[in-house]
Amino acid sequence: MQQSATKIAGDVPASPAGMPHLAGPAADVRQAMAAHFVEGVSNLVEIGGHLRPVSGFLHQIPDSFVCIDPKSKPFESDKLNGMPCRVRHIARKFQDVDLELPRGNYGLVFVGYSLKGFGSQDAVGEKLFSLIDNSAITVIEFSPNLLRASEQMHHLLARPGMEAVCSLDFSIQDGSFEKTEYGVRRLVVLRPRSDAFSRQNATTDA
Repeated sequence: MQQSATKIAGDVPASPAGMPHLAGPAADVRQAMAAHFVEGVSNLVEIGGHLRPVSGFLHQIPDSFVCIDPKSKPFESDKLNGMPCRVRHIARKFQDVDLELPRGNYGLVFVGYSLKGFGSQDAVGEKLFSLIDNSAITVIEFSPNLLRASEQMHHLLARPGMEAVCSLDFSIQDGSFEKTEYGVRRLVVLRPRSDAFSRQNATTDA
């Protein structure tokens, strides 16, 4: 399994400064799990992920992949893991990025979910709701012990047009991760409710 896409991993230190737990042998299981749920989606958007983008853990290469993280190095390529794919790494806050995404035909991924506000824009607001509501599938991995993340998740899980189809609780005990208070993890998979999808189609066809 490749560690990252388009040689991005070569820029990532084995032990990221200030985050030594991410150098443990099992830390990447989070990206591998997230990648499992978005396999086969034509277009992928990852928010966060500058250290180890989920793109490097995919077996099926999408048509496009965008990673949005202010800590990323700006990057563009027409290949992902040696296969044709439009790849972009955008070094900005997601609140400051406008993407033309095919409604209902993209996957949204957050690994290590912990969003902060941007200027006058809250982390949880219409921008984020729109990204989630219009996705074909959203995968969010976070620590329930991180108060900011767990409080925000209540709002995301309450989206009326979405439903949780999978929720996994697990802990990472690889000699490094469990030394932090965030070794306990949760992964939630959201998708549009079938009844909401039917109503949307009926409105479109009318």
